[in-house]
Amino acid sequence: MVTSISRKAKVGVMVCGHREYWPQFPGLKEELLKNADVFAGYVKENGVELVECRFVDTIEDAYGLGVALKKQDIDLLFLYLTTYVASGRYMQGALRADCPIVLVGLQRPIDLSREFTLQTMTGAGSPCQMPEAYSAFVRCGKPAVDILFGELYDDDRVKKRIGEWCRAANAKRAFKGSVFGYMGHSYEGMLDMNFDPTAVTNEFGAHVRFLEMCELVNYIEHCTQDEVCAKLKQIDETFERLDESLDPTTKRIDESDIQWAAKVSVGLDKLVANNGLSGFAYYYMGENNSVYERAASNLIIGNSLMTTNGISMAGEGDMKTCLAMYLTSALGCGGSFAELCSVDFQADIVIVGHDGPHDIRISDKKPQIRGLGLMHGKKGYGVSVEFSIKHGPMTMVGIGSDENGKFHFVVAEGESQPGWVPPIGNTLTRGYFGPKVAEFLEDWCRGGVCHHQSLAIGHCGDMVEKFGRMMGIETIRVR
Repeated sequence: MVTSISRKAKVGVMVCGHREYWPQFPGLKEELLKNADVFAGYVKENGVELVECRFVDTIEDAYGLGVALKKQDIDLLFLYLTTYVASGRYMQGALRADCPIVLVGLQRPIDLSREFTLQTMTGAGSPCQMPEAYSAFVRCGKPAVDILFGELYDDDRVKKRIGEWCRAANAKRAFKGSVFGYMGHSYEGMLDMNFDPTAVTNEFGAHVRFLEMCELVNYIEHCTQDEVCAKLKQIDETFERLDESLDPTTKRIDESDIQWAAKVSVGLDKLVANNGLSGFAYYYMGENNSVYERAASNLIIGNSLMTTNGISMAGEGDMKTCLAMYLTSALGCGGSFAELCSVDFQADIVIVGHDGPHDIRISDKKPQIRGLGLMHGKKGYGVSVEFSIKHGPMTMVGIGSDENGKFHFVVAEGESQPGWVPPIGNTLTRGYFGPKVAEFLEDWCRGGVCHHQSLAIGHCGDMVEKFGRMMGIETIRVR
């Protein structure tokens, strides 16, 4: 089973040299290889599997390396251009690797007024090769996804970019072989959320598996007492219980509701495991307090526990937001289900959150559970999860689609700020995205995004954009 946190990206480094230099400048090749070792070290520090780091200076060597990288199904290739290199020497090999390519040229700091010899300048690395490389890939119909040039040592900008590309590559790997379950239907009338399963396969490389409520209910009804006891223990260790608040929709937690939520969570575990799910979007209304209605309305605790394990869950049948949550989780930033709830105009704050599912990894404190007498806008009653996202940098990531069904990302970076939020059994976070909150919300809507989004910690907009470049999906930056 593939999850957003179960795999590391496979990354290659092709180190390219210009062989005509070797007889002209003794020791130059060895000097440039030392530079490349420094770069390879940066890649290794960023939680990916470096499957190949090989030097090439002939067409034949480059092509052979490209074939080897293709066989290993790499997710990203760093093309490290040591100094000037004629583009024809590596182009066939780089194209044969058949993956996104980042062009890299790094230069050692040198004092040109004192060290100006041709060999010293060449051995330090240079920018000379960079425009040729990018132009050559454009002319071959395969533009590089990025160009990275900077200092070889202690360049924080360079290290940050390498790290972002590695984490974006991890996300790309996380979608390979992934299976997203879809049960029920989208909430009636929510036209923004309807989606084409074939488009999910085409653009994300994921498969959508259609599931039946009968299967889930069967698991719930046949769970053992030992399974329920183990789940109750997990719930007690994970959550703090709350009494009802002043909001009339809340109520005291009934022990029978906790017992039922535990059974539903056990059933959900089996549904996910037996179908090999990486994510799950669901909605089922149900009628007359039937077992189907009770099951559908009490998935919040179970799917919050599941989301915390890297298997993203989205309510109201919102597959697009399920994909967004999976992406931000794969980037290492978590992903909680949310929507725009209310605005404090004086503080330029928008309250964002939902009644589930949530990512416990990014809670500001031990998550809490509260009884609800009704699930607003839906059927049923039971227990819900309540917390805010960790205070500090925060990103909203949504997925929209145009009239042709083409997906795009919409991103806004802001802050989760401390302060009061309504105690209504939902995750609610005070989001600050700069001044003029009304204008921000108008701009967010113009992005053509679903009314749900993934809430993630940190500022991950650059990584989302990098992932989008690798997958051919546009990213719209709002803030």
